[in-house]
Amino acid sequence: MNDDLTSHFAEFLYNQGDRIGLLKQVLRQLGNPDADYPIIHICGTNGKGSTATMIAAILQQMGKRVGLFTSPFIGDVTNSIQINRQAIQTDQFDKYLNCLKQLMTSFGDGQQELSEFEAMFVAAMQYFSDQQVDYVVLECGLGGELDATNAVKTTMYSIFTKIGMDHIGILGNTIEEIATTKSKIIRPGNTTIVAPNQRPEVLAVLKGEASHKAANFLDANTVQIDRQSTKATHFVYQVGHQSGHFQFGLPGDYQLENVRTVLLWLDDFQKKQHLSLDASQLLTQALGKLDVPGRFETIHAQPTIIIDGAHNVDAITAFAESVKHSFSSQSKMIITGFLKDKDYVDNVRLLAEIPNATFKLTQPANPERKLDERRLQTVFQNITGKIYPIFSDPIAALKASLKESANHPDQLILVVGSFYLINPIRDYLIKTRSNSND
Repeated sequence: MNDDLTSHFAEFLYNQGDRIGLLKQVLRQLGNPDADYPIIHICGTNGKGSTATMIAAILQQMGKRVGLFTSPFIGDVTNSIQINRQAIQTDQFDKYLNCLKQLMTSFGDGQQELSEFEAMFVAAMQYFSDQQVDYVVLECGLGGELDATNAVKTTMYSIFTKIGMDHIGILGNTIEEIATTKSKIIRPGNTTIVAPNQRPEVLAVLKGEASHKAANFLDANTVQIDRQSTKATHFVYQVGHQSGHFQFGLPGDYQLENVRTVLLWLDDFQKKQHLSLDASQLLTQALGKLDVPGRFETIHAQPTIIIDGAHNVDAITAFAESVKHSFSSQSKMIITGFLKDKDYVDNVRLLAEIPNATFKLTQPANPERKLDERRLQTVFQNITGKIYPIFSDPIAALKASLKESANHPDQLILVVGSFYLINPIRDYLIKTRSNSND
């Protein structure tokens, strides 16, 4: 987002007054663009972006024109708003934000304002309407009852990925309270799908809300998926009486949980639309070579650098398990940093369990919320008994790791933690690669 435009929108206004009521008024003033397409609404703690990207890819493979709204963004902010994997053009994005800025100056008493996320959401709804998309896959921000995305009129699906403890004190103080807040995206009579392996108390909350709203409730625990032993990226699956096989290219064992949710959605979607599909071929074409930026993404070769925006306990657990499974015996250098409002102590405990790993510690590029690298060093020392080197910014940590890897060509570099950590590192590596190819 341009600096000039950013100054016209507040950074964070969640739960400050009736945000949903205001956004509904704004959308109504704009002619309710959110009513021009069916919406697949995705909420949860971990796996939202991957699940949303997979569903959008499948719909696109069907020949549909698909709007995708995701957050947090990876790379440029325009990547949050895509149609068929193409980000909105900067000048178009600026146009929508400028119009919205002008609307807000004359809206009501002229004292109302929107946050950056709210403005991006409204801009996306307008853009998707103007571009006449067939479907919109809409990812929540913080997620739930007071999330900006919950201002839409109605949804076709409410899909819940794994729900865990995150944004404590904002969404709730217990897992039941957080699940209750997130459950409020369920709309009367829609279809609600939940990812497998939810905590029992979470599942009970979601079932209860779906029943209260007379929504059709589907649980992805009913979906079976197994890796074919001969080929690591080939899988067989069964959904009800339907079975098939497909290639799945996303790395990270935790993605199998997300793909089970997607398989259940596809099974229900094709029944609702009375489609006759070769699901195995469709899935292979859509997911076989799919990439999700920032999720166990190999961003550099020689040395291999993998980045992952895992920043809460459930996500770090899944990340650590994937690393142990795929790279157990390999030497690893892990660059990490967290926001101070996250459960960074438990995150460090989980990272410290990864075998054959050393660490370089830094701070995310977020001045207000960053956890100071010296504090992170102390936490690591308390847990591991070791003092790891610290760096004032992510790029300094990366450069030190690259210099060290020159003497250890087989060493794997992993970057994990806040998106404010992985974004600058990812941008730097992409620009460096681009410059070297010029």
